Amino acid sequence: MADGDLVDPTDYGSIVRNNLMKRPFYAPYCMCCSGFNRMKWDGEQFACLITRERTEFPAAFIEGYKARWHAPVQASAGQADAVKGDI
Repeated sequence: MADGDLVDPTDYGSIVRNNLMKRPFYAPYCMCCSGFNRMKWDGEQFACLITRERTEFPAAFIEGYKARWHAPVQASAGQADAVKGDI
């Protein structure tokens, strides 16, 4: 476990999946690039900006990943009222 990793005893089935679920801002390498560039999250999967290759993580894994790292921020009632007043 590296500094900053979440304490999560779950084994997600591979080193890459474990890193995605336990390391904030982790991104897999593109294995198609000679430079082993990091892929970017596109909202559904990770994609290489050079080759346009995309990961094919199962839907259930992506659902858990999105819930952990990309969940919408809930505004408190006071914040929601302040936003409404600005419109």
